[in-house]
Amino acid sequence: METHVTFILDSSGSMSNIRDDTIGGFNTFLADQRDEPGRATVSLYDFNTSVERVYRGETLKHAPELNADTYRPGGRTALHDALTTAITDTHRHLDQLPTSSRPESVVIVTLTDGKENASETPQEHVRELVKEHREEHGWEFLFIGANQDAALTADQMGMDTQKSLNMSHSGDGTRAAYESTSQRVSETRREGKTVGYTDEDRQRQTDADRS
Repeated sequence: METHVTFILDSSGSMSNIRDDTIGGFNTFLADQRDEPGRATVSLYDFNTSVERVYRGETLKHAPELNADTYRPGGRTALHDALTTAITDTHRHLDQLPTSSRPESVVIVTLTDGKENASETPQEHVRELVKEHREEHGWEFLFIGANQDAALTADQMGMDTQKSLNMSHSGDGTRAAYESTSQRVSETRREGKTVGYTDEDRQRQTDADRS
């Protein structure tokens, strides 16, 4: 089974506090996915006040890792713009592929440590876009949010709340969130879908908050 993963990563100013763990967590995510059987491609979108496509449709083998030069937090949180850009651009990219090369599963992963505060895109547009791709195309959406009620934010954007995770804004919480997300992506690659984050995933975040 071939899978495409689009990662939408917050690089607003508040992410500075967990920058190193974000870099390490993302790179570990790529390494873990390279060890999984089957083919997968990756796209990465970075957002703060604006949205940047870092790369699109790279094989896991060739997907660039993050470093201090390529991940530099600053600015505000244009979450709605980021989701709209990434979903639309991913759809366009996959639609242009030969039918035989299109992935059977698509996973959109969003990680943010703040609430929307800089987008031009209204929330309702994001909700409609997410709903369309969940219902008509079978895409999976995973949402990781710190400093907010992640389930509420996910629900407002049309995502399944079971596939959202409250992340502790700490090194332990960030690393655990990436590990949990890698497991959910692996589950999708094996089975075509994921049931979402587990009680164990959520407990690890609670423990990180207490440490």
